[in-house]
Order: sequence, then C-alpha cells, then structure tokens
Amino acid sequence: MAQKVTVIGAGEMGHGIAELLALHGYTVSMRDIKQEYLDRGMERLRWSLDKLVEKAQVTRQQADEALARIHTTLDVAEACRDADFVIEAVFEDVELKKKVFHELDEAAPDKAILASNTSAIPITNMAFATRRPTKVVGMHFFNPPMLMPLIEVIRAEKTSDATLQAAVDLSKSLGKTAIVVRKDVPGFITTRVLAPYMNEAAWIHHEEKVPIETIDAAMRYRAGFPMGPFELADQVGIDLLFTAQEKAGMPVPPPFQQMYAARKFGKKSGEGFYSYKEGRPKLTPDMAGSFDPIRILAPIINEAAELVAMGVASPAEIDEAMRLGTAFPKGPLALADELGIDKVLAALKSHPRFKPAKILQDMAARGDLGVASGKGFYEHRATAAEGAPPTFESILVAKDATSHVATITLNRPDRLNTFTPEMFEEIERALVGLEKDDEVHCVVFTGSGERAFSAGADLTAFGGASKAHQFWKVSRRSEQVFHTVANFSKPTIAALNSSAVGGGLELALACDFRIAAKRAKIGQTEVARGLVPGAGGSQRLVRIVGLAKAKEIAMLGDRIMAEEAAAIGLIMKAVENDGFEAEVKAFAEKLAGGPPVAQRLIKVMLNRSGDVPIDAALEMEAMAFGLVMSTDDVYEGIQAFMEKRPPAFKGE
Repeated sequence: MAQKVTVIGAGEMGHGIAELLALHGYTVSMRDIKQEYLDRGMERLRWSLDKLVEKAQVTRQQADEALARIHTTLDVAEACRDADFVIEAVFEDVELKKKVFHELDEAAPDKAILASNTSAIPITNMAFATRRPTKVVGMHFFNPPMLMPLIEVIRAEKTSDATLQAAVDLSKSLGKTAIVVRKDVPGFITTRVLAPYMNEAAWIHHEEKVPIETIDAAMRYRAGFPMGPFELADQVGIDLLFTAQEKAGMPVPPPFQQMYAARKFGKKSGEGFYSYKEGRPKLTPDMAGSFDPIRILAPIINEAAELVAMGVASPAEIDEAMRLGTAFPKGPLALADELGIDKVLAALKSHPRFKPAKILQDMAARGDLGVASGKGFYEHRATAAEGAPPTFESILVAKDATSHVATITLNRPDRLNTFTPEMFEEIERALVGLEKDDEVHCVVFTGSGERAFSAGADLTAFGGASKAHQFWKVSRRSEQVFHTVANFSKPTIAALNSSAVGGGLELALACDFRIAAKRAKIGQTEVARGLVPGAGGSQRLVRIVGLAKAKEIAMLGDRIMAEEAAAIGLIMKAVENDGFEAEVKAFAEKLAGGPPVAQRLIKVMLNRSGDVPIDAALEMEAMAFGLVMSTDDVYEGIQAFMEKRPPAFKGE
C-alpha cells in the first residue's frame, strides 16, 4: 500500500485530492509551477479543513495532523522523491498532460505508479509518453474530492493488473467507491454518458426554439434530476464544456458557441444561460409544459448501452457510477428497464444525432424490454412469492443472526438519502418482514455514506410537488410509514451517522432511541420552505423536548449540532465520530438481548402513557404485568438471576 503520494497541481482538484489523502494518513507532496498557485491551494485547503472541524466531521487535532502531512514544492524531482503514487491533476489539455507525464517518468522512482485525474482524456495518451506504460492508470476524482463518493479507475491499453488493483486499493482506502473502467474510451463512463444531457438539450433549444426553462423544469421535476441541463452547464462552466468538445473534435452546439463568444461562462462569471445576480434560477413544475424527458434520456441510455456492448463496464457498475458521480436519479440502464427498451428505441428512431445501439435492438428483438417483460439489463422475474428473498433498490436490509439485530440502511448517498415514494414502500415492506421474523429482536435505521442520515423528502421524485395536493400526498404517505415505525413491536434505534433534517429527523423521532455522531446536524427545517412538519414531526417533537423547545426548533428551522441535541433530550447521546458504529452496535445488541415480550409491552405502555387517564394507564400496566408473568422469559430471567448468569430470553 502506498505511503507517500505526490499530487501534481494545486488547483481546484489538486488541493482537494491532497487534503483527502492527508486526512487518510498519507504523506503528501503537492507541486505546482508557481508559488502563488501553491499558496492559493494551501489557503483553500486550510479553509476546507477548518470547515470540517466546524461541522464536527474531523477534530482539530486530526485537521492539524493532516495539514502537517502536506508538503509543497516547485521542484518536480523533490515532489516525486520516494513517491509510491503520483497523481497528476493539471488542466484538461492532452498535450500538457503528455508533457507532464514525460517529466514524471524522469523524476519518479521506478516503483511509482503514475495516475491521471482526467474526466475524459484517454489515459493511453499519457501512458505512451512514459517508459512505464504498465504503471500508468486513470483515477478520475469528482469535485469536491472530499465529498464526492466515487473514483473512476481507468485501465489504459498497457495498464497491468497489479497497477489497476493498486489504484482500486488506494481509492477504497480513501473511503471511496471505485468503479473500474475496463477499456480506455474517451469520456470513460460518467462524462461520456452525461454528455448528451447538456448537448442534446442545447441542440433541441437551438433547432426547435424550446425555452431553456421548459427543458430544465421537465428534467428536474419529471425526470428527477437535481439540476436541469442548462443549469448544470452553468454550474460546470460553459468555457470548459466548449473547450473540451472543441479539442475532442466534437460538434459544439450553437448555444454553447454563443455563450462562449459572449464570455458568459455560467455561475462563475455571474451569467450564462441564466443570470445569477439573484441566486439559483427559479423553476417550477408548471414550466415544463408538454416536453417529454425521454427525448434527452434516450440518447443518454443509448451511450450507456454502447458501453455495456463494448465491455467497458457492467450495467450495475455504469448505473452506480452515474448515481454516485453525477446524481443520476436511478442509473440510466435501470431507468431504461423501467421506461421500456421499446420506448427508448422509439425515441431514437430517425434521430438526427444518435443511431440506436445494436444491443438495444437485439434486446427488443428477443423481447427483453425491461420491467414489463421481466428482463432487460436486469432480471425482474424473481419475486418473494417464488421463494426469493425480498429485493430493495433504495434501502439495504441486513440481519445478524447472532446478535438478533437487523439494520435498515437508507441507501441513496448520492441524494443525501432523501425519501422517494419507492423508499417509503420499501421501508414499509421491510418492516412487515422484520415484524414476522422471530430471529430479529431490534431494528436499527441508519444512512448510507457520511454526508447524511437523511435530508428529508426528495421533492423532485414526487412528480413535481409544488402543488398543494401533491405536498399533501407526500406528507400523508410519510406520516403513514413513520407511524408504522413508531408502532413497530420491537425496539428501534435511529443511528444518525450524519445530518438528519426535515423528514430525516421525523423518521428518527418515530424511533424509540436516537444516537448521533458528533458531526451530525439535526433540525426540523420545513419552515425554511414555507412548510410545516408533515410526518408527525411537530407532535413527536413536543412530546420529546417540551413545548417551548419544540417551537424554537420547528419555527426557526435551524440545524443544531449533536451535542446540543443531546443536551435538550432530542437524542439520547452524541458519540465521537470514530466510535459511533461501535456505540450503536453495543447498544443495539444490549436491547436485542432483552426479553422480547416484556419489551413489547413496555413500549406499548409508555407510548400510550400520555394518551389515557392515569387510572386507565395503571390498569393497562397491571394487565401487562399479569400477561408477562405467564411467559417462559420470566422464569428464565429469575433463574438466570439466581444462577448469576446472563439470561437467554426467547420471547416465549
């Protein structure tokens, strides 16, 4: 495993990669061609570390130790001395990169692996500028490197298996998901598949005069993308898009040419397709008109299908790369199955810029049309009725037979684990199964990744939820599911691995216990959108923290840190980030080791204690006591006490 890593370039990506490496224990040497570039990079790096400390994602000591591991230099030989890995992160220009790789080949020790952080340029171009092409690999980080969960690892023409594995291992050691791009195609997976999102939108706008607001609103609210294509172009930088396509010899859509000529580069210049003087463009679902998102989705799916046919990656790998790297709602090939391969082909028929991929035509000829036919890029035939275990797309369900603890993980890390209609259905379905499973005594809810437990509802997934009746439907469905959680017969724990806001906090409030990592920010934030908590948050909140504090939390909509949340009783405890998983595990196992029948009755009694008069509550308690006295668990508990051993409760 690499110990010293050299980063070439201190710019937008370079300083972020250096920070990521240093925080994970690597000694880093960062090199650039001017001292001012290094100084600026280190200034931004310090700012980023301070932000991580402020958000309790790292301690001050960890930040200081990471900073001490980073050394800067103008000398390439000094930067590469004793390096195990060298990561180039200079401007996206193939000739410049080839020149840099020639220099690195001369300066770096023979053992060193040379990697390029490029989003589109074939790695083989750089590899053949060296005398060590077997030790050259692509590592496409995403911006910002600290936050984005994906690294594309690209095999060049001569990359050895050992080099490829070393790059994958390095990526995983940084806490990232590594997707291997098995063939060195231009644009790899993410850039290649995403390109039609912006380009096709620009061509449609140019040729048919469809307003940019119409296209953006349709893609945001109907297709579920976090940004429309013109919003995204402004965010990425129109100058970068124009230059990349021009250098690649691709036809540049006229709208990009016009913006580039007018020096309207997007958000960074204050104006692009939109003006940013008053913040983000204000789009509403009604703006979408009759525009059908499949007009843009079909070319995207076509590109992804071609990658499968070329053996670049599997459908699952392509979909995961697109979800993690570009926030693609479901992955293009899962979406193709959902839409229907026949409908995708119909949208590509007589297309002026895209020829339908042969793999799509072959699938249609076989009748493999996706979900409707039971098979497409994925199998859809297996069902629980046929004896197969239940399958989920937006959550993960795991059971530990030894500890009797089940874990439900909200699994949309690329979208901050926000709730969709599908996720609500899957949570409810998972709870039905776990309720019947006698081997499960306790259920833990947590979030995937380190960015969020859940940021609430993904409003773009609800078909344009700006209309009152749509908001009401979302609220009612979430309230129903969280009511199921609150009344689940077994103990539940919300393990807040990171921020829990809006509906994320409402799910946590429905659980019996809440444990949070210190980095977590917690808040009932609906008021910031002019809303009120709609999934039981207001009522459960006041019962947990009292009326005055509940009003402060819900009416201000502020996010508070985990330690403050613990101080007011909103959560049970705030735990050091490094020890969070162990703390949750120990508490869950302790709960799961208790007598199931007694715990079930205690939960019902305590949940109802504020709803009934004291006389009725005491009568309910007496009945529960009488009921539990008839169980085998009582005799086991007493016998274990007498024998001075831990009890082995069976829930009988």
